[in-house]
Amino acid sequence: MEQQYWDDYYKLFVKHLKGGGIYAENTAVAYGSDVAAFIKHLKRKKKGQDDITQFEIRGYLISLRQSGLKSSSIARKMESIKMFFDYLVAIKKLKNNPVRLVEPVKVDPYRAKYLSEEEARYLIETGLTGKDFKHSRNRAMIEIYYNCGLRLSELMALDILDLGFTSNMIKVLGKGGKYRQVPVGDQTIKAADNYLTEREKLLITKKIKGENAVFLNTRGGRLTSRSAARIVKAHLQQCSEKTGLSTHSLRHSFTTHLLTAGANLRAVQQMLGHASLKTTQKYSHITTGRLISIYKRAHPRAEAE
Repeated sequence: MEQQYWDDYYKLFVKHLKGGGIYAENTAVAYGSDVAAFIKHLKRKKKGQDDITQFEIRGYLISLRQSGLKSSSIARKMESIKMFFDYLVAIKKLKNNPVRLVEPVKVDPYRAKYLSEEEARYLIETGLTGKDFKHSRNRAMIEIYYNCGLRLSELMALDILDLGFTSNMIKVLGKGGKYRQVPVGDQTIKAADNYLTEREKLLITKKIKGENAVFLNTRGGRLTSRSAARIVKAHLQQCSEKTGLSTHSLRHSFTTHLLTAGANLRAVQQMLGHASLKTTQKYSHITTGRLISIYKRAHPRAEAE
């Protein structure tokens, strides 16, 4: 029997994800991809909608674990599948959601990769020199990325009108189509101003008018996230010997350095654009560990005699 309805359900779900501006594009794509893989699994095992039980879901999760996926990835896939079945229940294609009967996946403790404050200074002050278009762009891009704690997609979505440097703020379009104001430091503004001068020269040379994107490629169009990621990773590799650093490490560094310095957790949450304080609190184990280390080095009564 052809199981065309799985494909039909999937198309309805994807349309639901992309409608209403509830989910960021990357989030919608990730959820859709997770559900597509699950449907492929069901069709391969010739499972109909009446065959889906909590035990079938559990079996799928076990197969993911056996394939080498981390707990965090499995937990996200489980959340995607739960959303899928919740949607099917909502549109009356199913009576119950079997995923809600499955025990949640225990996620390994979060371990964000981040730069030390020394490495961050080295990245900015030593690794990002030069005054031509590319060098000034890369410096401004990484300065804003680290100084404001943005997501890469948010950084690439910045338009000229979002830069309110006179008030030391920038406007950021975050997840769910929500805007937030994020403070920006004077040194970062200086780096951005230097780049904007080179940006204007490029647009004049290319005879391009009306381009709103802040960060451009050498042809005068908006720089893509893929290109930006490649640039950021290359500079990260030059400033640290740590393995596992990614573009997101600059956002992790921003958060860790602020919390270690005693910044208010809710203020950091607002700057990051986290919907839940729990997401920001993932960093607490990092900052607590660093504070204990500082205490042991500095306090005369911290170490046993």
